[in-house]
Amino acid sequence: MRASLPSPWVWAPPGIAALLFVLVLATGSNQSVFLWLNHGGHLVDAGVWLHLTMLGDGAVALALVLPAIRRAPRAFWAALVAAVIAGLWTQVTKQAIDLPRPLGVFAPVAFYQAGPAYRHVSFPSGHAAAAFALAGIWVMGVGRHWLLRAALLLGATLVGLSRIMVGVHWPLDVLWGMLGGWIGAWLGLAMYGRWGWRTAGLGGFMAGALLLGVSGWLLVSRHIGIPEILPMQRAIGSVCLVWGAWEMLRMLPRRAWWRAQKRRWDG
Repeated sequence: MRASLPSPWVWAPPGIAALLFVLVLATGSNQSVFLWLNHGGHLVDAGVWLHLTMLGDGAVALALVLPAIRRAPRAFWAALVAAVIAGLWTQVTKQAIDLPRPLGVFAPVAFYQAGPAYRHVSFPSGHAAAAFALAGIWVMGVGRHWLLRAALLLGATLVGLSRIMVGVHWPLDVLWGMLGGWIGAWLGLAMYGRWGWRTAGLGGFMAGALLLGVSGWLLVSRHIGIPEILPMQRAIGSVCLVWGAWEMLRMLPRRAWWRAQKRRWDG
């Protein structure tokens, strides 16, 4: 019997990212592709790219995981594992390869730039890694819903592109981040398939409490450094905080709750 090949939804996204990475690297077109995309992308209003880039922020991505804690424990735990792996992929590479950002190469008038004026430690893009880690969890885990898979891939790709559009990363940064995020998602799903952690236990509640804190932090933080996105950041934090808390309350053992109420009534 012939072994079946993995689904293209599993190998095609990282395969295309790797192919484009090699192509850009081999042709030495990193800077020229950056300028072409950065200039051409602003046929779309800059506010669109600013809000898309917010979705790749690590705190925002983690907050978006919280509502899945009860309904989709597989996605919840796999996303947390993917976050760790993608974070290591990004930070280890940044420490090993310190490349200048676009502002460290071009004059500010040569391209569009928004947010903090970073000039160093460009490679790779943590936002692209976070977006593809989160999207990869769902793309590889939603079964036959090809339209949802395509929409998630498109969304993650736009988040990665937004890092070029706001002028803080090169194409190679984004492509390497995409690879790290996808590998993290695959490993997260594989580890959940091996161990199958539950969320309705102490570990799940501790992880949920951590993400509640992250969601609450989004209500007050200005860490992204782009004032235009603060209303949307706070809206996401509010929704994830309330929704996540509700899902965690629904995981509490009802029998124990009723016993506690009975003891109170019996006084």
